[in-house]
Amino acid sequence: MPTFGELNADTYYLIQVDAEADIELVSVILQTRETVLLRSYLPQPEDFFRYLDEPVFKLIEELDEESGEKINAFFQSQAPED
Repeated sequence: MPTFGELNADTYYLIQVDAEADIELVSVILQTRETVLLRSYLPQPEDFFRYLDEPVFKLIEELDEESGEKINAFFQSQAPED
């Protein structure tokens, strides 16, 4: 099972953080000695920390930057306007 510390910067991932969670599009913002700061893009951008050795429940797919941005742009265009 992969850990959050194995995720790379400049790469998008489709993951599930636990069995009940929805699939999320995330990217690594920064890494410290003990943690990694991630940005989840769906349904709206939200940043969160995880420990480097904490397992990712399910790593569904690794995406390059272009593919991740396309997915993010698609969902942002589908969001209802305020």
